[in-house]
Parts: sequence; C-alpha cells; structure tokens
Amino acid sequence: MNLASICSNLALLSYIGASLLYVTILKPRGSARGPGIPWIDHVAFGLMAAGTLLVTVALAAYFGEAPLLELSGLMLTAMIGWLAVHGHLQFGLRLVGPFVSPLAALILMIQFLFAPIKTGPIPQEAPTFLEMSHIISSLIGQAFGIMACSISILYLWQQNLLKKKRLDQLPRSIPAIDQLSRYLIASLWSGFLFITIGLATGALYFQTMMVIPRSQDYGIKVAWAICVWLWYLATLVARNIFHRPHKRIAQMALGGFALLAIAYFGMGIIRPLGGI
Repeated sequence: MNLASICSNLALLSYIGASLLYVTILKPRGSARGPGIPWIDHVAFGLMAAGTLLVTVALAAYFGEAPLLELSGLMLTAMIGWLAVHGHLQFGLRLVGPFVSPLAALILMIQFLFAPIKTGPIPQEAPTFLEMSHIISSLIGQAFGIMACSISILYLWQQNLLKKKRLDQLPRSIPAIDQLSRYLIASLWSGFLFITIGLATGALYFQTMMVIPRSQDYGIKVAWAICVWLWYLATLVARNIFHRPHKRIAQMALGGFALLAIAYFGMGIIRPLGGI
C-alpha cells in the first residue's frame, strides 16, 4: 500500500469519525451537556480538517500517476473540505461540518467501491489546459453548490425556529440569519461562475481538441449539466431581478444541489465530464 492509498483510507476514517461526533453538537442552547462535551466540537472539526489534509496529500501523491478524471472524487472531497474549514475559521460556519463530513465520507466510499484509482503508466496524452480547466472549474462549482446547500439548510432551520419563536432551540454556534443569507448568495454566485467556466471550457475543448462522442450517455450528461446551470441562473435571477425572499432562494438552492447530486452520483460517478 502506497502513501496515496494510506492517506485516502485515513481520510475516510477521519471523515466518518467527524460525522459521528458532529451528531452530538446539534443541540439546542438550553440542553444539558455532560463533562467534556464542549470539546467534541473541536475534536470533530479537527478530524474534518485532518481528513481534508490527508485527501490533499493523497491527491498530490496520485497526481501524474493516474488519469485526471479518476481523481475527480478526491478533488471534490478536498475542495468541499477546505471550503468547510475556511467557513468554520473565517465566518463562524461551524455547523457546515455536520453536512460536509458525511458527504465527503460518502464520496470517498463510492470512489473506493465503484471507481478505484488505478496507478501506473498513463497511456493517454497529458491533459490539455482546456481539459484541466474544465474539470477543475466544474468541481469547484459543485463544491460551492454543496456549500450553498449546507447554508440553505441552516438558514431554513433557523428561519423556521424564529417563526415559531423557539429561540431556545437554536444551537449556540449558528450564525445570525442575515449573515447566513449573505453567505448563501456568495456561494450561489461562486458556484454559478465556476459551473459557467466549466461548461464554456468543456465546449471549447470538444470543439477544438477532439471529436464529440456520439453516445446517448454523453448527450444525457451534457443536457443535465446545462439543466444544472440553468437552475442556478434561475435562482440568481429570482433573487436579483424578481427580489424573491431568501427563504425561496434557499429552497431553490436545495433544488440545485439535488440536480448536482443526480448528475454526480446518478450518472456515472467519478466518470462524468469534469465532474458534472
């Protein structure tokens, strides 16, 4: 077993451990906590950060030893992990971890079970700049889509508790609702921007570098990727032109994540064009 395999396996265990610990921190403000329980927050975050670091090391070790598309699962995991770590440290989004950790573990488990990474001589040519831009920007767009989904869940949860005047059930670590709305819009814009770049570079790549595959599978993936892009465009138009309330935008962001999940998990995981 090489360094990349060891790091990726330890990352999976770290994310699973973080997921189990994060379950214990989703408690209302008035709930009792036993001795040492507050430290669970820090331990869970530490495991998530450790898993993200380990995935990054594994990705660096695999780079050049395996086709770039086979590494898309590790790349997406690293991206959402670092976004969650940054959100925790910079913006106080401590409750994003309970959503990101199990999702990262799920992506890695599916990678290991259904699309194990094969190392050795790569028969194909090295990825071109357009191909790398397409894959990386598409995965970054998905990562921001996942962040938007996590923030939307927190926003809708807090908004529902505020409406019912159950402030005592709000966790201590959840940001104010106006902050969550700003983070949500920023995540949506970032995701839309990178998904747009991914589609544009993918179109340029297939137009200039190779013959477009004439397969039904390819056509479905492209059509679904365009549907994802159109949904995020409609979400931003609903907010910036029609001034729909943030609750509706959060609900639409959840719908966008559902489309992303179908595109990634339901249409050939790890193998899609650039992750979409």
